[in-house]
Amino acid sequence: MRTSISAHYLEVKADLQKVPQKGPLIIAANHPNSILDAILLASLIDRPLHFLARSDVFNRKWSDFLLRKLNLIPIYRIQEGKDKLSKNQSTFSESSDILKKDGAILIFVEGVSVMDMQLRPLKKGLGRIILEHFKNDPHAEIQISNIGINYDRPKEFRSKVLIANGENIKVDLDWIQKFSHPHQAIKELNQLIYNELEAHTILVDEEDETVFRMMSEMDSSFRENSLSRKILIGKTIKKMQEQQAIQASHLKEDCRKAMEILKKYRLNFRKLKVNKGIDPSRLFLWFLLLPLALISLFINIIPILMGKIIADRTVKSVEFYAAVRMVLNTLIWLALQLGISICICQYHWSGVFFPFLAYFSLRFYLRFREYTHYIRSTLRLMKLRKNTKDNSELQGLVKEIYRIRASFGLIPTQLR
Repeated sequence: MRTSISAHYLEVKADLQKVPQKGPLIIAANHPNSILDAILLASLIDRPLHFLARSDVFNRKWSDFLLRKLNLIPIYRIQEGKDKLSKNQSTFSESSDILKKDGAILIFVEGVSVMDMQLRPLKKGLGRIILEHFKNDPHAEIQISNIGINYDRPKEFRSKVLIANGENIKVDLDWIQKFSHPHQAIKELNQLIYNELEAHTILVDEEDETVFRMMSEMDSSFRENSLSRKILIGKTIKKMQEQQAIQASHLKEDCRKAMEILKKYRLNFRKLKVNKGIDPSRLFLWFLLLPLALISLFINIIPILMGKIIADRTVKSVEFYAAVRMVLNTLIWLALQLGISICICQYHWSGVFFPFLAYFSLRFYLRFREYTHYIRSTLRLMKLRKNTKDNSELQGLVKEIYRIRASFGLIPTQLR
């Protein structure tokens, strides 16, 4: 899955050094992209994880068996029926057993996955697991690691992901007993976790997402893909809304007009920012490598297309799309390449190397694809520049956007 993630995403920038490598651990994370959030963290954190998952996916015997083998534990929500909530006691007991063995549990503390740039009020499940554990082991100490997950374009292939770890929170029975009631302790703990997640999550209102994307793509730290800078941009947009509503309205309108011009030429600020023209030597190399790229595409196109077609036809919820597509692509690719390898081995032992050939050809094709997109964007940009009216209007809008953001202290920087 680590290899598959590196193929599906252009960049996964993860700062997870603070995650404890041993001892009882609960990982509290936000939840913008359903199963994909769990796959990413399980792949990036170098210790086995157990996961709390909605109980309705355990309804069939085969799914219950398979999911439990993958370290998933059902959590019963009120949406699945009030009569099932009592079953959570066994979930809390099972979680406590895992912590007793110095295990790690991943909990998406919002309790729901919504593909937006918001952080919702936290549920009480994490606190109840901790209280249950202290009943069984009063001398225990649990560490809570808080992780913010941020997607550039969450549904799109070859986008970027930013993941950051806040300060760990240590909880023991003495800390719980400082409060007059356990529920008060859970409330305080949730607030501490929320503060850490808020500090490592990009928060933008839905109506301001276009403004945020344009401002972050125009930013001087665009190449570094800086999480701290993007968080600052999100905060600045919110400050504009609160303190200068008229300025914020002008900014939104300027961004809308600029986006209309860019869409007309199938461009965006992301492509404008990195565009430095076409190097003739690289263009010559592109033509030279084109036949090899087409062969590489032919070797890998079936799983890529099948995963997309199945996901497009079957996934109803946008939050599940990227995860389902990635898992399908991975499984179909493995099955196809192993099948071809076995067929070749019927005639020659060299067939055992075919999956490796397919993998390296895929990596080559993805690199080739990036430069192909760059060439295409350059040609579209040349077309835009030939249209004096559109180009002049766009330049004027960009200057105005820079002026407004600078008036709120968002000056160019090289923060990483």
